Amino acid sequence: MTATEKYLKMNHCFIELRDAIFESDVDEAEESPDTEKAIMYALGILNEYLDYYKDNNQIKTREKK
Repeated sequence: MTATEKYLKMNHCFIELRDAIFESDVDEAEESPDTEKAIMYALGILNEYLDYYKDNNQIKTREKK
């Protein structure tokens, strides 16, 4: 596996996790504001790591249109 393939896999999993967390068509209990903030913070850290990994490994990707 190349670093690019690993990055793409991690990014895909991150997107799936983010989308699953914010799925709106689910009958579930409300999250507390503190929990929502913690989730956003954690997702932010994961997103920063993906950016770091991409830069550190000089991965070039193109934006989706």
